[in-house]
Amino acid sequence: MTLLDDVALGREDASDGKPLWDTGPVPGSAQDFARRLRVLLPSGWFPAPPQDLQTEQAPVLAAMLLGFGSVLAGFWALIGAVAAQTRLATMGGPFLDMAAADFFGADDVLRQAGESDAAYRARIAASLVATRNTRAAVSAAVQGVTGMAPRVIEAMNAADCHAFGAANAAAAGGGYGYGAAGLRYGSLTGGQVFIEAGVASGTEASVQMVAAAVARVKAAGVTAWIRSDG
Repeated sequence: MTLLDDVALGREDASDGKPLWDTGPVPGSAQDFARRLRVLLPSGWFPAPPQDLQTEQAPVLAAMLLGFGSVLAGFWALIGAVAAQTRLATMGGPFLDMAAADFFGADDVLRQAGESDAAYRARIAASLVATRNTRAAVSAAVQGVTGMAPRVIEAMNAADCHAFGAANAAAAGGGYGYGAAGLRYGSLTGGQVFIEAGVASGTEASVQMVAAAVARVKAAGVTAWIRSDG
């Protein structure tokens, strides 16, 4: 690294009076690799590289080395791009889709239509550490796909199904009853959960995507019945 000079004007300084340094070609660029290759050539075989504003004395050599440098610069850029795809925090494009398929299966955590890399990456990360086996976990998983909290109804949960009543005395059943809107029948059998999932505006979520989200987090042996607007 040397001071930045101009043949005609001499040393060039910044606006604050401090000297400017010539750092040379950008590391990894075609010019950088051409310079590295030229340094490896035997001393005395070719003219020295030009300094400052000097004219190139070996233009054919410089052109050939720049061609090789362009190829090496392409390899260098490819190495950097591949290295970025080895970590979830930096990968993008189809590599995110492949990572999700590797972790969760080909038909599980799928990218939604028009979903950005950042949003998809966040969903993948959340799925890796998501809680399992609880009602809250199921609700959160569905909301992560649809953008809306679902209605979860457990057949053995009195708070979900209330008690039996009648249409002419709906309050007797906690606001639910035969012939009353919103009636949900309870059961002592258990092992089942009903999920009513809405889809937020601008969100692309199919029934299959909701079902996959539920399957990841529900307890083993529990049957989930799903109704989705997606």
